[in-house]
Amino acid sequence: MIEQWFSLTLEPGPRPALVLDASESAQKIAPFLRGLAEGVLEEMPESSRPRIFFLGNPQAHDPSQFPSNVERWFKDNAGRGSFIGPVFEALEGEADVMIAVAGAGKLFDLPDWRGHPLAERTIWVKVGPVGLTDEVYPEEMYACEQLAQRLNNPLSHVEIGGPGVMPFWWDDSSFRLEDGKLVGKTTTGTLRFGVLTPELHATSAHVVMFNASRRALRLDEGEQVPPADEVRMPHAEFMLLRQCLNKSGFHCPVCKLDHPAGQMRCAANEQLPLFPTLEALPKGGFAIINASGWETRVRPHPSPVLVLSPDTVAVRQATGGAKVLRFDHQAGVWQPLRTIALFEPMEDKRHAMVL
Repeated sequence: MIEQWFSLTLEPGPRPALVLDASESAQKIAPFLRGLAEGVLEEMPESSRPRIFFLGNPQAHDPSQFPSNVERWFKDNAGRGSFIGPVFEALEGEADVMIAVAGAGKLFDLPDWRGHPLAERTIWVKVGPVGLTDEVYPEEMYACEQLAQRLNNPLSHVEIGGPGVMPFWWDDSSFRLEDGKLVGKTTTGTLRFGVLTPELHATSAHVVMFNASRRALRLDEGEQVPPADEVRMPHAEFMLLRQCLNKSGFHCPVCKLDHPAGQMRCAANEQLPLFPTLEALPKGGFAIINASGWETRVRPHPSPVLVLSPDTVAVRQATGGAKVLRFDHQAGVWQPLRTIALFEPMEDKRHAMVL
C-alpha cells in the first residue's frame, strides 16, 4: 500500500441566479416579475439569495440592492432583447450553479445552447401565455416559495475516497469515516489528510450538493504530518497499565479491589485519577503506548483510524472498541480481521489503546 498526503481547499458552492426578462415582450408582466423576485429573495436565507440577472446582460446584480434599484435595473435592461447567451456565458464556469429564468416570449438564441448542461438544468418559469423555450424544455408556473425551494441548492457534504483508499489521518474533527469514505460538511478552509492507497491517483474528492449533483474538487499534494510528541507516563501509572495489558484488569491502590481495564477512576474516590496521563489525551482515537525504553511514553493519535502495518488498520467504532481491517490485494477491498476491545499489540514493545 502507498501512503499519500493531500491538501484540499474547501469553498462554498456558487450562489444561484435568477434571470428576469425586461425585454419589450415582457413589459406587461414586469410588475409580476418584480414581485416574483422580491418574494424569492424574502424566502431564501441571506447567504444563499440568488444573484439577479437580466436577459441579454452578463452582469450580476447584488440581491441586497434589489428593493432600492429594481425600477432602474428594469429600465436599464429594457432594450437588450430576449437572449440567454450572455448570461449562460457568464455562468459557464460555475458547474453547480442553479439558474431560474422567468419571462415571456421566445428566446432567440436558445437553439445555440440546446443540450448544454446549463440549459438542461435551468428552471424555466412560465409567466405569460407565450413560453420562453418554444416547448423545447418544460416550463412551469411557480409560487415564490416554490421557486425559492428549487433554487436553494446548498452544499450538502464533501466526500473523499476511491477504490481501496483508506483515510487514516485528517485535521478537521468534523469529518468522519463512512463506508470507507471521508465525509464532512465543512465548506470553507483547508483540509489536510493522509491515505493508504493501492495505486497512485486513486484518491478523489467531490462536493455533493443538496440536489445530489456532484463536482470534483482539486487535490494538491500535501506534506506528511509528523506524529504527535510522546508524553512521559509516570512509573506508578504504568505499573497499573501493565497489569491491564497482561491480565485485562488491575488491582486498585485506592479500594484494594480489582477493576477492569479501561476504568480510569475508582468509585471510592472519584476525584483521584488513576491514569492521569491517559485521561488527558484526546478521546475518539487511539494512544500508542511505548514501553521499549527505560521510561514509558505515550503518543496520542486523535484520528479514529490507526495504521498498524502497511496494509492493516484499526478503525475505532462509535459503540466502543475498534475493528482491525486488512487490505485484500486480490479483491481490492478492506476485509475485517478481528475486533479490539481496548489494546492491540504492535512492534517494538508498543501497544495501541482505544480511547
